[in-house]
This record gives sequence, C-alpha cells and structure tokens, in this order.
Amino acid sequence: MTFTVHIMPSGRRFDVESDESVLDAALRQGYAFPYGCRNGGCGACKGKLLDGSVNYGTNRPPALSN
Repeated sequence: MTFTVHIMPSGRRFDVESDESVLDAALRQGYAFPYGCRNGGCGACKGKLLDGSVNYGTNRPPALSN
C-alpha cells in the first residue's frame, strides 16, 4: 500500500510505501529533509501530523513522541 505525504506550507507531495519510513521515502525521492540518526532517536526529522494516522509498529522512539 502507498500513502501520500503533503508537506506544508510548500504543498509538495511524495509517496511513501507501507514498509518504509517517511524520511526514507523523502530521501529516496530527492527531498532534502533534516535527519541525524535515521531511526527516530535524535528527533531531527520530527514533523507534525495534521491529518490521518501513523502506525509506529512495536517501537515508538521517545524523540518522536507527542
């Protein structure tokens, strides 16, 4: 399954596969997103969810909590 991410306020969009992170999908498609550790631990890639839901799997890194 594929999901579409909308970046605000730029309005840019990109697709994310169900088996990849938003960061990995953005980087794969040429977007320059900030990141440090690539696993959610440092919080550099943290964003705000405006609509929809997220499945964090069995682990939810503290840096990415609400």
